[in-house]
Amino acid sequence: MRWLRTAVAALFMSVTVGGGTAVAGQDDLFAYRRSAVEVRELSVEHRDGVVVRDITYAGPGAVPVRAYLVEPERRGRYAATLYLHWFEPGNPTQNRTEFLDEAVSMARRGMVALLPDLTFPWQDGPVGDQTDRERVVRQVVQLRRGLDLVNSRPGVDPGRVAVVGHDYGGMYGLLLATAADARRVRAAVAVNVDPTFSNWFAHFFLDLGGDATIRYEKLMEPVDPVRYVARGVGGGLLYQFSEPDFFVPDATRRALVSVTAEPKTYRLYAGAPHELPGEPARAERSTWLAGRLGLS
Repeated sequence: MRWLRTAVAALFMSVTVGGGTAVAGQDDLFAYRRSAVEVRELSVEHRDGVVVRDITYAGPGAVPVRAYLVEPERRGRYAATLYLHWFEPGNPTQNRTEFLDEAVSMARRGMVALLPDLTFPWQDGPVGDQTDRERVVRQVVQLRRGLDLVNSRPGVDPGRVAVVGHDYGGMYGLLLATAADARRVRAAVAVNVDPTFSNWFAHFFLDLGGDATIRYEKLMEPVDPVRYVARGVGGGLLYQFSEPDFFVPDATRRALVSVTAEPKTYRLYAGAPHELPGEPARAERSTWLAGRLGLS
């Protein structure tokens, strides 16, 4: 691999997307003001016809997001995908690197990809009050700005945009595709997701029980993916689940899939861990995306 590193200031570029107007999702909960997306390019790697840019991006006044921007070197008309990673403390793939090799492979088939580092609950865990819901909303808005960025890249076809997410990343992807940005997301892949944020937060972070759990579930309900999946995703939604999975029991995943609108595809991988690494899940995901986005 050949890295071309230069000073951040020298590689600064600013992308203006929209004219500073307020942009709602299907729900005003996820509304934001579309304006300039500031992108700083930190380094560039060339991988056999693909450019991998190590960048940060941010909206006005926002904390910069570290991300990989993966693009074909040749000029053309491209699909685009946001890849959103999982949460697993101590695991080296619980960040923007999780889907990087996959994104490079898809770039060779005509796809631009953005792989951001997610922040909640990676940087700060839930605290059990209104702050948790607000942080979920802020994360979704941060990802909407990521969509602004990929749609502004040369050659990207705004009608062929998808989101792929795993674990919490998949839950954020579902919110993008069904609630916040359904008009811009054509297809979605959700890997080992839970229907609600309150389930994992209450059990694994907050150790809640009884009435406290009920109150917290009510608090988080407006941002739960299960609230929106009945709207569906226009170009289709692919669910990929490990079987069995300690974190997503059979009854939980069946309930989520059952309320999800068509078109949807449901795949189980017997004996696979929650991480769901490697084949055949990756191959099925890539084939499914290629079909929905018109890739070669």
